[in-house]
Amino acid sequence: MCPLCERLAAPDPFRLATFDHCVVILGDNQGCPGWCTLVLRRHVEHLDELGHDQQQAIFGEVARVARAVRACFPASGAGGGPVRINYECLGNVVGHVHWHVVPRHADDPTPKATVWGWTPEALRGTMTRDERVALAGRLGASLTRP
Repeated sequence: MCPLCERLAAPDPFRLATFDHCVVILGDNQGCPGWCTLVLRRHVEHLDELGHDQQQAIFGEVARVARAVRACFPASGAGGGPVRINYECLGNVVGHVHWHVVPRHADDPTPKATVWGWTPEALRGTMTRDERVALAGRLGASLTRP
């Protein structure tokens, strides 16, 4: 079975929201605090298998998550401004359409490179479970606002 389908079927304390097309999860990796993953609610392996209207709606959900992340970190980007966001729709590790919404903060060690070259420890970050729970609460609350 698909690991993302399994994750969606189980209770998850880091599930932030359920949208029309995607479920939003605070990522396991928090080397970039606020890193969220949107997982398509149904198992589809390739973005091009979805109709144009669904693709547009999904990207609207991705943008909604980015707004929530930027609202939670209004001044942690370069120069004290809002964070930059990287958007990635991947499928080479898990064949299930999902998006990574990756905030890039002012203290980012490699601001011009992708995070995928980071060590597993750097990807995970140093956030405690309690800190992740608190961040999940803030992001979840931000996602409920229009």
